[in-house]
Amino acid sequence: MKKTSEVPHDSSVCGAKSRTNKHQPCRRIPMVNGRCHLHGGKSTGSKTPEGRLIQKMASWKHGMRSKEAIAEAKTIRQMMHAYREELK
Repeated sequence: MKKTSEVPHDSSVCGAKSRTNKHQPCRRIPMVNGRCHLHGGKSTGSKTPEGRLIQKMASWKHGMRSKEAIAEAKTIRQMMHAYREELK
């Protein structure tokens, strides 16, 4: 008679050790790399320029502190300062 904690096929389970549950192995169905979607490892990130641009734009909020916006604000301040000097 098999114990309930035993799994019939070791290759059909993730097998990552749990921090809780007395360090029992994970019993989820694995992906191609041999681990489940929770224990599959870190992402390697985007490889293509299009993918990197998508990642960059995903964290874009409003653009008020972008290089272009800062340069434009600096130009406007310089122009305003010059106009004030002319009016004096």
